[in-house]
Amino acid sequence: MTDAQLQKATRLAAARALSSVTFRQGYIEETGLPGESFDCVISNGVINLAADKARVFQEATRLLKRGGRLALADIVTDVPLPENVVCNADLWAACIGGAAERQDYRAVIETAGLRVERFDDNTQYRFISERAQKATAQWGVRSVSILARKP
Repeated sequence: MTDAQLQKATRLAAARALSSVTFRQGYIEETGLPGESFDCVISNGVINLAADKARVFQEATRLLKRGGRLALADIVTDVPLPENVVCNADLWAACIGGAAERQDYRAVIETAGLRVERFDDNTQYRFISERAQKATAQWGVRSVSILARKP
């Protein structure tokens, strides 16, 4: 989150009198927040931008109370992406270059100690750019929604 994004989020929450919402700048892999303190961790299209997804899911597991949920939408692939895609900054920014293979993505969530309850394709999601549409056709890049729980 940039300073501008943080300021905008804070301003919008204040304008709507959302007193139970706080925003903090930090890193998704190491939030600095107290462990076992949250009922739910949510993410919408952010984890594919993290190079170390295992650390992200370990942090989410650490943050969740027993029975807590991880609810997210993200981008995955059907097959491993070639190095020229993974190393392309433009494709990372387009949420394609950092996409993990579907089975690997699920495995890293489970290895972190969460139980995947749902792993569904978002069939209504469509990439807009021609480049992203080609990636969808070539490597099975797709949007998914996942619900996992800490036992």
